[in-house]
Amino acid sequence: MYRLFFYLILLFTILLQAQSKIQKISLQLQWKHQFEFAGFYAAKQKGYYADVGLDVSFKEYKNGVDIVNDVLSKKSTYGTSYSDIVIDYLQGKPIVLVANFFKHSPLVIVTQPDITLPSELKNKRVMGVEKSLKSAAFLMMFKDFDMDLNSFTNVPPSFTTKEFMDKKVDAMVAYTTNELYTLNRAGIKYNVLNPSSYGTEYYDDNLFTSRDELINHPKRVKNFRDASIKGWTYALSHKEEIVNLILKKYNTQHKSYDALMFEARQIQNMMNPALFKIGSVSVRRLRIMAEDFIEMNLLPKNVSLDFSDFVYKQRYYNTDLTKEEKNYLEKKGVIRMCVDPDWMPFEAIQNKKHIGISADYFKLLRKNSHMDIKLYPTKSWQESISAAKSRKCDIFSLASKTKNRLKYMDFTTPYLKLPIVLATRIDRPYTYNFYALKDKKIGVIKGYAIGEILHAKYPQMRLVEFKNIHEALKKVESGDIYGYVDNLMTIAYTIQRDFTNQMKISSRVNEEVLLAIGTRNDELLLHSIFEKLIHTVSEKQKQKILNSWISVKEVKETNYNLLFKILGFIIVLGIIFLYRYYILKKYNKKLEKLSTTDVLTGLNNRLKIDTTLQNQHNLFLRYKTPCSIMIVDIDYFKNINDTYGHQVGDTVLKEIANIFISSVRTTDIVGRWGGEEFLIICPNTNMEELKILAQNIRKKVVSHKFSKINQNISISIGLSTFQINKTITTIVKEADSALYRAKENGRNQVCY
Repeated sequence: MYRLFFYLILLFTILLQAQSKIQKISLQLQWKHQFEFAGFYAAKQKGYYADVGLDVSFKEYKNGVDIVNDVLSKKSTYGTSYSDIVIDYLQGKPIVLVANFFKHSPLVIVTQPDITLPSELKNKRVMGVEKSLKSAAFLMMFKDFDMDLNSFTNVPPSFTTKEFMDKKVDAMVAYTTNELYTLNRAGIKYNVLNPSSYGTEYYDDNLFTSRDELINHPKRVKNFRDASIKGWTYALSHKEEIVNLILKKYNTQHKSYDALMFEARQIQNMMNPALFKIGSVSVRRLRIMAEDFIEMNLLPKNVSLDFSDFVYKQRYYNTDLTKEEKNYLEKKGVIRMCVDPDWMPFEAIQNKKHIGISADYFKLLRKNSHMDIKLYPTKSWQESISAAKSRKCDIFSLASKTKNRLKYMDFTTPYLKLPIVLATRIDRPYTYNFYALKDKKIGVIKGYAIGEILHAKYPQMRLVEFKNIHEALKKVESGDIYGYVDNLMTIAYTIQRDFTNQMKISSRVNEEVLLAIGTRNDELLLHSIFEKLIHTVSEKQKQKILNSWISVKEVKETNYNLLFKILGFIIVLGIIFLYRYYILKKYNKKLEKLSTTDVLTGLNNRLKIDTTLQNQHNLFLRYKTPCSIMIVDIDYFKNINDTYGHQVGDTVLKEIANIFISSVRTTDIVGRWGGEEFLIICPNTNMEELKILAQNIRKKVVSHKFSKINQNISISIGLSTFQINKTITTIVKEADSALYRAKENGRNQVCY
């Protein structure tokens, strides 16, 4: 009896401990329950969340809910959102993009049959959630037609299609994965206004959380992300099972099995797991989206497109100190800190006190940790470096990681990032190419990381070391050296204070100074403590610190002459940066073209063709307009390479590519599929029209006189056309099989 009682207590204790390890979190959905969130349902149903100790509850969307604010106020732990989340981040909201699931947004506006263009929505009644109508994709489409949200009347949604079917509204916001099925089944005629038809392709179903969640619970974020991705992988390969799960547990919209299966197939195309890793995020795509938002005036033109703190990375720490770290601090007692005694506005020693930006940071760090951090006074930065090497001080308050410093210090995650610029006399020209200064004498501060950076990148440059910035700028002013290099904030601060009429910024180096806390590398726990501690300073606190120092240096007295000079300086600097932005954007466009173009033939490459195939398939599924493809292969091309050499073979490929371009219509898309194979996409083309086009191309190739060889060349072509319930993979496979038959039947022919 006693033994049984003991086992019952033991079992109860084990169950209690297991229960205490389960963490309850919530996910706020951006819409009503449907297959759009199937991956999350699957992760819960199959136990993927439970396996990592998570109990996840799903919150269905309700009118008036602001999902981002809900997550930031901790009403919800995670949320899903439209592409506008990029705007929220760039406007300063502390959010993190954990994963993206829809590579193409299914959000469209469905209109009555007489409305065919966005401009025809003027003075009409449009039903939809105001937040979705304000989505960047719609705003971009409206902008192209000189419209905005005031051009029509917004009707609150009923979350059904009834008002549209009864023609009580002229249009409604819809998902191609959902409402179109209902309208098709009911035989309702409609048109679709799709932002992607006007060149707008944005992410959708973005999983995000708060910065606090990532910093304080990094393992939980990783576990939730991994389990959700695992759930989506399962849901896409077990559609019928998850549809039945939705019908049983989540069918608040009372959808039918067929409607949910239609949605599931559409979502497979939106996610396109054959081309994109589930959950993956492209920073390049985010930048393109952000540039569109800037063009729409949703973001300021000077906003920094830095997504390093936005896209999820597994590098954040729980800020709670371990028992070992607490014991270390208790035993250590005082932590001695070395600073740069003359480096304003960042830091300085004044009246034996540490002042500046880093001093304000350390006030917060002391408050957050209750550590006893005391200043170790020095007279120069070089003296501070010597003190750190001899272990007279334990930390640097603010320093860059360099190869030499790593011999005696470790460094935390940077908490300040600053561009490097060149200051010269006001009569010097602006320098766009920093390499052109290799014969000039350029000043740097002895012991600063900038000297190491410049020496490594520009080994021919004549660097002259100085004790401090004032000594260096005096030499620039007298003409003894050409210029002085430092970070933008320090130079601007010093010029405005002491050299307003003599100095200007004349160039920018394509490097940044990354400033962090340095910790002695023979006491490893010190590094882990400060790595955690630096993340306790919020983005709002960081901005407040910077703003306070900017205002201090600008508002000394009401001196309008000085104000106009500073304003002129800022305008010149702004023009320089805008010009540089224009140049970078120009080169980025060139790089984008290179990334989608086959180098040899100038045709679309495989990546571009794959993306175009997906887009055309989406349009076919939406509008039922015909679309066909042909795969073309050069007959006996290996013999040409073996007989004439690969250079001649390359010339043949180029000439054949030109034949294709001159033979197809302007709406057709030609790409190099691989080797001597090409793929041609023909929108609005049925099989009969495709046969005529293919035969025309074949005849032109056969009759062409090639420049480098004395023989005719033929091609074989396989045809296929888009059909309902056939995936892109099946359509391409059919064309490939037809090509194989053409080869087997003697080549120089078209098969379908």
